[in-house]
Amino acid sequence: MEKKSLLCPVCHSNKAEIAGENVKLSGQFEDKEFLTTKLIVLRCVNCGYYMFFDNTAQFTTEQK
Repeated sequence: MEKKSLLCPVCHSNKAEIAGENVKLSGQFEDKEFLTTKLIVLRCVNCGYYMFFDNTAQFTTEQK
C-alpha cells in the first residue's frame, strides 16, 4: 500500500493530532441504519478540521 503525506483539505497544513482511535460512527438514512468500521480520527492542529481514516491508512512523517 502506498504511503501518502497528510494534508488538511482546508488549510493544507501537514500537522495533525490523534483525536480518537477505533472510533465507530453510526447513523440513519431514510429507513436504514448504518455503523462504520473502526476509524482513526485526526484533528488538524492549525485549523481544527477533523479527518477520518480507516485503520489501513498509512502516512509518512515528513516535516515541511
